[in-house]
Amino acid sequence: MNDRHFIFDGCDTVALAQKYGTPLYVMSQTYIQERCAEIRHDFLEKHPNTKAVFASKAFQTLEMCRMIKEEGLGLDVVSGGELFTALKAGTDPQKIVFHGNNKSAEECEAALKNGVGTIVADSYSELLLLNEIAGQLGQKAPVLLRYMPAVDSHTHRYISTGHEDSKFGFSRRALLVERVLEQALAMPNVHVKGFHFHVGSQLTENDSHLLAIDSLTGFLREANETFGLIPEELNLGGGFGIKYLGDPERKPLAYFTDPMMTKLKTWFDSQGFPMPSVTIEPGRFLVGEAGITLYHIGSIKKTDGGRTYAAVDGG
Repeated sequence: MNDRHFIFDGCDTVALAQKYGTPLYVMSQTYIQERCAEIRHDFLEKHPNTKAVFASKAFQTLEMCRMIKEEGLGLDVVSGGELFTALKAGTDPQKIVFHGNNKSAEECEAALKNGVGTIVADSYSELLLLNEIAGQLGQKAPVLLRYMPAVDSHTHRYISTGHEDSKFGFSRRALLVERVLEQALAMPNVHVKGFHFHVGSQLTENDSHLLAIDSLTGFLREANETFGLIPEELNLGGGFGIKYLGDPERKPLAYFTDPMMTKLKTWFDSQGFPMPSVTIEPGRFLVGEAGITLYHIGSIKKTDGGRTYAAVDGG
């Protein structure tokens, strides 16, 4: 090993580039395992009846899925391809959460046939589709309804997903006033387990998550008064921010999850309801600071203005 080479997580990056070629993504297994350990210690072991699934759209390969399985976490998938990869890696289907706002009939069928533990329904048309396919298969589709908490998160507008004009999920009005929840509960082949929300990505403060909890519990009070519904499961999404160049250090997971869980437990206790199972979906939190990309430098050019350009073999 050349002592002038950059060593990343114990690996000589020049040797990696020579062996595998470039451009090359290199991920630190150590860093990912440390984040998984933080999730176990500060969420799963601290709060009873909780689950964590990796939002695999952040970085999904077979080896990443296998690592998540070994660490005891589940997987959040958003397409038939991601579901296929998760299953090929040996993921327990009961630990898979299937998201997406435009699932095809083939994807819904694949989820049901493979025994996926949770399907997050994003629209009324999806509920109708799931009810039909589950009926054909002699099953009940295990569903969380994606709730739109009408919270405007402090992040880029393209990754803020909980506001009232979001393309994702059902508004309170749709669920209660337009009777979508009533219709979902009446579907013979759909089992409404509870609700999901996701307020946005790359959030560095916890206020949006806490406002979403307030919105959700207000909705749950109305749902209970109207339909007697007490959720078995809640999914609080992810969006826990990481450090980018020039940013302060990332907040620990507990900065987000502890006050959310306190709010939830306080509310359920005050209502005399049993505390439901609670799931979180960290994605970039696990992998966003875990990797680097290796390139080869090709041409080098100096301009008359004094600037030097080094061209690389990737974007």
